[in-house]
Amino acid sequence: MKKTIVTCSFLAFFLFSINVTAQSSEEESVVLVLVPELSFAEATWLYTWGQHQDIWQQASFAGMNIRPDGPYSYLNNAVSLSMGVRGVGVQGWNAFEPREKIETVLAKDVMKQWTGGYPQDSLLHPYFHKLVDKNKQSTYQGEVAILGEALKQHGVSTYVMGHSDIEGEKIRYGSLFTMDQQGETKGSVVKGVVNNPQFPASYQMDGDIIVDSIQQREKKQSSLFTVVEWGDFQRLFSIKEEMTDEHFQKQYESSLNQLEQFIVQLIGERTVILLSPMMHQEAYKEKKQLAPIWVWHKEKMFPQVMYSETTNQEAIISNLDIVPTILSLYNIDKPAILMGQPLQLTMSEGYDHTTVFEEVNLAFTIYQSRGVILSSYITLLTILLVAISILLWRKAANRLWIKLAKVLLVSAVSSPFWFLTTPRLLTIVDVGYYFWLLSFFSIVTGYLLTTFVKKPLLLVGAAHVFVLTVDLLLGNPLMQRSYLGYDPIIGARYYGIGNEYAGVYIVSVLLVLTPCFRKQTWYTSALIGFMLAGLLFMLGASHLGTNAGATLAAGVACGYLLFQYVPIKRKRNVWAGAVILAIAAFGLLFLLQLTGKTTHIGYAFERLLSGDFSYAYDVIKRKLAMNWKIFKYSNWTQLFVTSYILIGFVLWRQKRIVRDKAEKTVLQTGIVASVALLVLNDSGVVAAATSMFLLVALSYYWMLEEKERVEQK
Repeated sequence: MKKTIVTCSFLAFFLFSINVTAQSSEEESVVLVLVPELSFAEATWLYTWGQHQDIWQQASFAGMNIRPDGPYSYLNNAVSLSMGVRGVGVQGWNAFEPREKIETVLAKDVMKQWTGGYPQDSLLHPYFHKLVDKNKQSTYQGEVAILGEALKQHGVSTYVMGHSDIEGEKIRYGSLFTMDQQGETKGSVVKGVVNNPQFPASYQMDGDIIVDSIQQREKKQSSLFTVVEWGDFQRLFSIKEEMTDEHFQKQYESSLNQLEQFIVQLIGERTVILLSPMMHQEAYKEKKQLAPIWVWHKEKMFPQVMYSETTNQEAIISNLDIVPTILSLYNIDKPAILMGQPLQLTMSEGYDHTTVFEEVNLAFTIYQSRGVILSSYITLLTILLVAISILLWRKAANRLWIKLAKVLLVSAVSSPFWFLTTPRLLTIVDVGYYFWLLSFFSIVTGYLLTTFVKKPLLLVGAAHVFVLTVDLLLGNPLMQRSYLGYDPIIGARYYGIGNEYAGVYIVSVLLVLTPCFRKQTWYTSALIGFMLAGLLFMLGASHLGTNAGATLAAGVACGYLLFQYVPIKRKRNVWAGAVILAIAAFGLLFLLQLTGKTTHIGYAFERLLSGDFSYAYDVIKRKLAMNWKIFKYSNWTQLFVTSYILIGFVLWRQKRIVRDKAEKTVLQTGIVASVALLVLNDSGVVAAATSMFLLVALSYYWMLEEKERVEQK
């Protein structure tokens, strides 16, 4: 009997232990410090003038994209950071102590009036249900409180302290990171904030109180997640216009030193994440719209590279990564609905914060000047096409003008190559000089190739194919900072092949295949098949191009070529072939997502396969809206419209313009690809503009060659 009791007791203890392990995570204390209004200007100051520069040298450091679903604001950005997807706030959102008033009514009474009750041991969030409903109906359909709920389900205690109240306005957004899906969280917005009439809004953060509170809670909780909303900079910048310059600078430096001292007290015994959910207005207006983020990992006090799988970059991360990163610190798997990935901190020889500042400053420079550079570039290309059109309409033309036109066409066609290979010059050359330097490289290229190379366009096409392929294989080090690449501040794409270069890549591959179209032998057919298969792989593979629209457009172009090689007599067979081709294209795109990491395309397939067809509908709506917005407001529209009008002229007179069968194949297939890019891409206007410009330029060059031959007779 005793033996049975002992055995049963042992089993009960064992089962109880297993249950506890399943419900709790490893022992860990993580502190998230939110500092609204902190920008890279303050980060530079801390690294240059900080009294404890060693702590900044020890931190993992990066710039973070903080783009929300709606306009930039502290609230919208904080909602997005806390949900792991881009979201929006609701007017009136705040956290309240139970005895605080909303206008003239106690917060707990407002909760009773609106919801029928209020949580007894929690901060109050009267607008919680409205925030949930608004984000369910938003573009990205984020799940409010996903972080706090996941921590709660895995036995992690959460707590929030501090606020960013300014004169006449309550600002308490830290609890967005700790509340569960009932809108409840433990914490105190007034704890750690002391009255000080000499500070902005008469409030000042007290680091000693906050650190002591965290230490006391760590003694009681094995796993703890604490959020500190450090509002001193929010308050300081809110009254900057009323302050003298001298006093503002004094208060500014004092606030930075106090923040630094607080971080010194925090790090070492716990993991600390310091980030800004929104930079101040001065930085925003200067288009320095990346926020600084630091991570001090527990017991790893040495600088580590902060790498993001979401951006595929080391110096720049996404706001989508914050929730997965916090969960990973407690060994909690991220929910499947989140696209972000946990940040990876790794050692790298020679790494320090200067690398981050160089990359971020280059991103700032490109973002600040992108509008001027691209508008000038697009206008020049449009004028060039119109001018050469006039030259071609003339029955007779001077040989010198024909030579000049050919040089300018080759220069224009080669310009994407120089935009891709020269962006690092911006670290040593002023933006204005850079544009003229790039123009000089393009014109010299055009002159040399038209003078010394028999088929200059073929060489330019080969150069584009080579450099784009190498860049994709290396992880896009060139495209990430190109004016024709993608912008980390806009945050629509961080890696792979952007829509500007997708059109260039497809047309360039077709151009390189021109000699193969002239001789249809088994080995030219094999080469065509190999090149087109390589194109599809480079565009669609999850670790390379990851551009769904471009992959499908290239698939349409391949199908068109196939129909040219295999004529189909009956119309119904054409439709059957088109359906089979469409299914094959989507199947190929799906298979290409199995070649590496999870991407936005793979995520979309996961949602579709799980039966979430509303997600596909929302994506289509978003892409159509994006295309329409680009068409209405983008500089690319003038090149798009001009190129499509002029290609109509080319098709109308193609018997006189393009007589070579191979060149005609390139032109027709390229047009099919360009139209497919327009229809299938979220920035289809851009991809269609670049691809159609190249096609018009190619056809004009071939027409000039024909005109030159006529003039020589």
